[in-house]
Amino acid sequence: MTDVKSNVQKAMSGDADAFAQLYSLYAADLYRFALCYLKNEKNAQDAVQDAVLLAFSKIGSLRNEGAFKSWLFKILSNCCKTRLMKNSAAPVFADISSAEHLGSDEYLPASLKSELLEVLDTLKDEEREIVLLSALAGYKSHEIAKMLGCPSSTVRSRLARALKKMRDQLNYGL
Repeated sequence: MTDVKSNVQKAMSGDADAFAQLYSLYAADLYRFALCYLKNEKNAQDAVQDAVLLAFSKIGSLRNEGAFKSWLFKILSNCCKTRLMKNSAAPVFADISSAEHLGSDEYLPASLKSELLEVLDTLKDEEREIVLLSALAGYKSHEIAKMLGCPSSTVRSRLARALKKMRDQLNYGL
């Protein structure tokens, strides 16, 4: 973890190599988050690129080196929201081939991954964002609450509601 803080401090001082190391550490998680959020490979790649460029240009404004990961995911979340609003006129459908990018096949079969993408798509935006931040990015409810600017109890109730909806749709709640 000290390497992360050290690289954040270097990046804040303008060290592009340190920022590149930070990016490589989180790149896969950033892409998975954006892909689940946007349901389109190209849009996900573009959102990650936008977020990384914005983060690089604004890293000097980061107040707490220890909050780099949540700061970066918040930027990505905002980039995804912006991209969704821009593309709201055209419907966006989950690309079934995108399911392979959600993680290793040893954990979930591709059919279940595509089913999860479809179920995620049925959630409200706020619920989907919380599920993605919790399940993919590994944030705790109090960290998500800080990012979204709401009480952690709200995050926990939205997460519970979203997971119940997902279980019901996947018929695992029986």
